[in-house]
Amino acid sequence: MKRIRIYLAVIFIMGVVVTQQLAGGQKHTGSRALLTFDHFYDGPAVIEALETLHRAYPRLTEIGTIGRSEEGRDIWLLTIGNPDTGKDTEKPGIYIDGSIHGNEIQATEVCLYLAWYLLDSYDTVPLVHEIVDSRTFYIVPIVNVDSRARFFTDAGGYNIGRTARVTHDDDRDGLVDEDDYDDLDGDGEILEMRVRDPFGRWRSHPDDPRVMVRVKPGEKGEWRRLGREGLDNDGDGRLNEDIPGYLDMNRNYGYKWQPRYVQRGAGDFPMSGKVTKAVADFVASKPNICFNFAFHNSGGMILRGPGSKLSDIYPQTDVAVYDFLGKEGEKIVPGYRYLIGYKDMYTTHGDFDEFMYGCLGIYGFVGELFMSSQEQYRKPGEGKEPTEEERRAYFGGTPPEEKQKFNDIVNQGRMFKSWEKFDHPQFGEVEIGGWRTFTTRIPPLFMMPEMLHRNASLVIFTARHAPVVSLEAVEVKRLDDGLHRVRVRVSNPNAIPSLSSRALQKQITRKDILKIEGKGIEIVSGAIVEDPLLERIRPVEHRPSMIFTHVPSFGARMVQWIVRGTGEVKVTYNSVKAKNRTLKLKL
Repeated sequence: MKRIRIYLAVIFIMGVVVTQQLAGGQKHTGSRALLTFDHFYDGPAVIEALETLHRAYPRLTEIGTIGRSEEGRDIWLLTIGNPDTGKDTEKPGIYIDGSIHGNEIQATEVCLYLAWYLLDSYDTVPLVHEIVDSRTFYIVPIVNVDSRARFFTDAGGYNIGRTARVTHDDDRDGLVDEDDYDDLDGDGEILEMRVRDPFGRWRSHPDDPRVMVRVKPGEKGEWRRLGREGLDNDGDGRLNEDIPGYLDMNRNYGYKWQPRYVQRGAGDFPMSGKVTKAVADFVASKPNICFNFAFHNSGGMILRGPGSKLSDIYPQTDVAVYDFLGKEGEKIVPGYRYLIGYKDMYTTHGDFDEFMYGCLGIYGFVGELFMSSQEQYRKPGEGKEPTEEERRAYFGGTPPEEKQKFNDIVNQGRMFKSWEKFDHPQFGEVEIGGWRTFTTRIPPLFMMPEMLHRNASLVIFTARHAPVVSLEAVEVKRLDDGLHRVRVRVSNPNAIPSLSSRALQKQITRKDILKIEGKGIEIVSGAIVEDPLLERIRPVEHRPSMIFTHVPSFGARMVQWIVRGTGEVKVTYNSVKAKNRTLKLKL
């Protein structure tokens, strides 16, 4: 009997823990902070989560802000690294952010999960311990703090709230933001309106009347789609044509920026958005950043630039770095495709990853997270692979009639609101319904954990390949006339070089410096050893004690000095992106 009571007590305690975790939020267990990812964190909950992580792991974290938005909200930053192994800027930096588009909310969850996993696993996973000690992670969970906050508080839809809250006269009538969406039926969501019209371009799907399909030439129409719920608030005969905004922060950065008549959402000038400017200023203040991840929400893609044909051609050495990491990423997140922006998707100007690479010489990926193709109701292998047009039309490739089966059977009908009649004050009888706010570009919650962990693992894998440079003596050789030849090698076993070829070609960041010095030592000459077997060298013309170079991907550099004198010499390696090294030698 006693054994039974103990068993029941254990079950009760386990149940309490599980219940607490499923309830959302976070709690402390000793020195650990347990965040749960069975829900979406709104703005206040994100701040609370960051503060919880900082309180639980104060030695490994710094919390702060990088600026404020148009509506005065703070843009929060969590920095993760071990101060005992050096200042944050003395180690390779990885920058991660999410939700530059306010309706792409799960990008924030990836940032939170990554932060939590790095900290929670620090004492138990050797690899995580090693990269937290030797790298710095700069995490901005929400870039578009205004629109993402309103996504949770205002009536909205899955395709609403993308841009920054910057006033703009979209319809050029002399007024700004005067024709927003309207929640006509008061259900807290902005869904779709349709009206019966025999000359409309849509008809009901024969197998599912909730779904509308385009009519073919010669077919009779049934429906006209009116767009999102709304009124003609300004009496110009159009609906929802002057919503709050429109400034797309991912078109507002200062590399190959184009004005509005070329790029919609570009803003008045590069960096005109307060948040855009704040992010740009921050990353420019951290020259140790060698890679960045900008998480978005839909498509199952690992994207790199160029974003347009206006961009410079990428050097092949940089392409090789991208290709290695991108192709490995396809294995880490099965189903994701490693793609080039303008070539495989569409043209963009003034986007963040192009700014990072083009202006700062920093590699980076855009992570498009959710694969809508997972919302399938079929056996593995059934059906055909969607075409690229179908991927775009169906937000990933699953036809809407099949997605409805997924909705009904796998997600118990929660994703779609059936069409209901509504007496529109301007159009008469219409029907309102459609895919609900937290759907279509956002995964059902039960799909979240694997998506979060795999994408966090991609960041961790990339961080492993940040430049970690070792410094070793290859030769200290006595020559005639009191001379010595000193050869040292700096090597990097990882994919990311100490400087990108873009940074080298455009002289964006200074080169690494190898320096030799010692009391009573004269530096006669210095050179880069291009081929030690053939004794081919490239002499340094000025200040031979300092040799400027860089350490390539999966490679090494060797340098030599001819010095006169005896005693101890010190060789130092100083880098912007990699950790500095020191070597002492005896002549």
